[in-house]
Amino acid sequence: MIFYGTNSSRLKDGQLPNVTCPNCKNQTSMTYTVFGKYAYIYWIPLFPMGKINVLECNHCKLTYKLKELPEQIQRKFETEKHTGVPLKHFTGLAIILIGIGYLAYSGSKHKDDEAQFIKAPAIGDVYSVLSESKGQYTTMKVTSVTQDSVYVVFNDYEIDKRSAIYKIDKDANYGDYIDGYTKEEIVSLYNEKSIYNIDRN
Repeated sequence: MIFYGTNSSRLKDGQLPNVTCPNCKNQTSMTYTVFGKYAYIYWIPLFPMGKINVLECNHCKLTYKLKELPEQIQRKFETEKHTGVPLKHFTGLAIILIGIGYLAYSGSKHKDDEAQFIKAPAIGDVYSVLSESKGQYTTMKVTSVTQDSVYVVFNDYEIDKRSAIYKIDKDANYGDYIDGYTKEEIVSLYNEKSIYNIDRN
């Protein structure tokens, strides 16, 4: 279950002097409170959704929202020095941006690593490859490397989701038949995206 919704927090209290209350008609002051409204998910503030201004007549104690008051009082209220939006109301957005940044960095670093792995294959490297069957994916594992060649065993299974390739990458799924490629052929397959991912433990 996902818990989400809106909430508000008190940002500032103050006094608005020398105003005439529309209800009791007294020249008085009003106590105001500024609330910051925000959206949340799992009680973590996600982003701000504006402010709510509530004023109370200090004489008759009637409470108003700012927009319910005469324009003269609204203008006077707007001249007050009000607080800005607190940073904590952006907590969720900050977490999301950090997550996106981390994923972008990880993806970029993985591609940099792959560029090194493809030039210098190692025993145990697992290549995710496009299968000869249309729309299918499989893996091959490096079993030995010589000066010019790379020897691999193919996975006996295929899967139709590229992102789910890890589900079939199990030792028991690799057969005994060893196939060989030149290092140039391996690089060419990678450049052509036939090999689209390399994992090295």
